[in-house]
Amino acid sequence: MKSFVLCYLLVLILLTLSSCANDQKVNVVLIIIDTLNADHLGCYDYCRDTSPAIDSLAASGILFRNCQAQAPWTLPGMASIFTGLTERSHRCSHYDGFSHGLDPEMPTLTTILKEQGYSTAALVNVGYLGEPFGITKGNDYFWYNDDGSDNADITVNALLEYFSSNEVPKPFFTVIHLFDPHLPYDPPSPFNTLFKHSGTNGITEWPEIELCFDPVLIEHMTAMYDSEIRWTDSQLSKLFSGMREMGLADNTLFILIADHGEEFMQHGDWGHAHNLYQQALHIPLILTGPGIEPGTVVSENVGQYDVLPTVLKYLEMAVPDHVEGINILGEIPETRVIPSSGVIADTASAACLQGSKKVLWFVEPDSSETFNLEDDPGEMNLLPVDSLLLEEVMNYWAWPCICTPTENEEAIIEMRRLEGLGYIR
Repeated sequence: MKSFVLCYLLVLILLTLSSCANDQKVNVVLIIIDTLNADHLGCYDYCRDTSPAIDSLAASGILFRNCQAQAPWTLPGMASIFTGLTERSHRCSHYDGFSHGLDPEMPTLTTILKEQGYSTAALVNVGYLGEPFGITKGNDYFWYNDDGSDNADITVNALLEYFSSNEVPKPFFTVIHLFDPHLPYDPPSPFNTLFKHSGTNGITEWPEIELCFDPVLIEHMTAMYDSEIRWTDSQLSKLFSGMREMGLADNTLFILIADHGEEFMQHGDWGHAHNLYQQALHIPLILTGPGIEPGTVVSENVGQYDVLPTVLKYLEMAVPDHVEGINILGEIPETRVIPSSGVIADTASAACLQGSKKVLWFVEPDSSETFNLEDDPGEMNLLPVDSLLLEEVMNYWAWPCICTPTENEEAIIEMRRLEGLGYIR
């Protein structure tokens, strides 16, 4: 009997110590803001006051000035964030008439942290983060809305309710995805009149392409987009305040990133998904949490596929060998090449960024464009072809997929969804 009691007490002590150890592990909150161009945020030197809460988050941690999306639209960009892979390696994109989901056997940031004892939750507002795409698999709690336009308040409230009404086991990994900056640009009052006193005037979508070159229209759509960002930012402020009040903020690593940016006719098109210019690829990336020096700014090129290895290294966990991203809290090579691909267009294309030099390659017909982003951030002035970087792009395009993407069986529904969101036109 004494032996049984001793064994029971030993097990109880071990479980208590394990629980205490888990409580000391850093929690992780990944904030993904859909369609958020870095150049429209105050902490990235934008002219409008669109992002006071995001700016404050950046001031309290690390801001990466040059984060490159691995693709110009949601599905492949999200897959890169969660897997640490490029689009050519995971091949979650739209081709051959299908939107392809993630290989069910491919580990993600969620599944890895779950295996390491983290409780997992995701609150998302777009179909590509639901089934059958598999990007957000492995969650203990899953909140899903397949059309989250102007839904940031509902989503943030749902997350705060989840934190307050449930005994959320620690450590936790939580993903919150906010869709509001995506078309249509229809922010709620009073945000709709912040940057244009007359509000939307009923114009929340782009008209036929031949009418889109009107400077007045472009300014209107830009103002409404900026208003959507400010509305989303206000809800992030509520999230941060709520987590502080619950005592959850101090021991949490916050990561803020976007899946892609947005175009406003700079290269003859609006929206995203159709080309690989910087308006669609330059995204914010901010990290703040225990041990991270406030006010740090990193200028070296990084990518959204660096999120997974960086989080794992920060938590002192092993990074799977197949991961292509790197730990950007460590040394970042200046000569590093950051690739992007995955457009939905008649002409397939890929791009590589190295330092300030960027090469964009169009597969058929074979042509390329070279830019120096330091001198020409708008990519308006073509330079002579950089043959070495062009070779890097072509080598990237030839990379084999390292997994087996799944075809979405609801292809017709997905085609209609893409058309409705403006991806196919």
